Amino acid sequence: MEKHFFGILLLLICSGVMAQTNKRLSLEGQYGFIIPHSSELKEISQSNPFGVNVHYQTMNLGKNRWDACNCFHYLGVQLSYHNFANRDVIGSAYSLSGTFEPILWKNEKLAFSILSGIGVSYLDRVYDEISNPENIFFSSPISFILFVTPKIEYRISENWSSQLTVAYNHISNGGQSQPNKGINYPMLGIGVNRYFQSSPFPKYEKSDLPKTIQWFVETAFTTRESDWSNGRKPVLSLVGGFHKNLTAINALGAGLELTKDYALDVENSRLEALMPAPFIAHHFLFGRIDFNQRFAIYTQKPTGYNDYLFYQRYSLMYRLVNDFSMGFSLKAHGHVAENMDVRISFRF
Repeated sequence: MEKHFFGILLLLICSGVMAQTNKRLSLEGQYGFIIPHSSELKEISQSNPFGVNVHYQTMNLGKNRWDACNCFHYLGVQLSYHNFANRDVIGSAYSLSGTFEPILWKNEKLAFSILSGIGVSYLDRVYDEISNPENIFFSSPISFILFVTPKIEYRISENWSSQLTVAYNHISNGGQSQPNKGINYPMLGIGVNRYFQSSPFPKYEKSDLPKTIQWFVETAFTTRESDWSNGRKPVLSLVGGFHKNLTAINALGAGLELTKDYALDVENSRLEALMPAPFIAHHFLFGRIDFNQRFAIYTQKPTGYNDYLFYQRYSLMYRLVNDFSMGFSLKAHGHVAENMDVRISFRF
């Protein structure tokens, strides 16, 4: 009888640990500057954005959540207001974002983490050919926001902490309408966190590093405004590549991306819009999550398709089941975003 009692008690304790969740609410003020990433933007970039974030986050301390990332991490929802300090031309952004924040290092008082997020922004001043021709940052009131934010947190008490952040923000419409230079604005932030639940971190064993090269194939789809006809046309991509782990969360890789852009005008054949691009890549790997950054060089592209010889692609993928992953990516030329797409990947 005693064995059964202690067995049940142990099961309840373990399930209690699995169910433990840390919860916190953050309030942060921010101040920054706009990067004039092309000569056309220098004049309207001479302002200092300021704003405020309200952020609610939860951290599940269960082993299954740990395995998804090989780390303890917060998932959250952030509401932000950013005033670009140029009311008549650029206006303000009201954004709602989903966030992911892995803890990279921690002791009793200090913690270092990297917050990232993606969401939707409402912009109250956009490009208009007659009333607002200067704003070539964005032309759509509904746009996307992406940000990466290194963060240092200092624990003041059991329920309170302070934080210092450096955020790199990007807002654009993903190429859904033009002009769409996109706005890039780093911001320094100072804030406080109020903990509603706070439990110590359990100790889990990290997974072993893969010893072999990881190969993958990937396909993607999006649409763009056509250069040669009315309406939107499909953009299709096929990717083959590999990566090799260097550390638990870092890997290097390479591959080849083939993109067929039906939105581009051609002179003789649609094959001119087939753009092969070899790339090198860096991967941040957090269990099932793969955030990778690729640098690709065009080996062929249609005449008149931008002046760049290279592009960057930022992809966020989540492994759904077995070796299948799904996510999205952003393609950019320098600091100028071109489009976003949906991606499916299979590794072997």
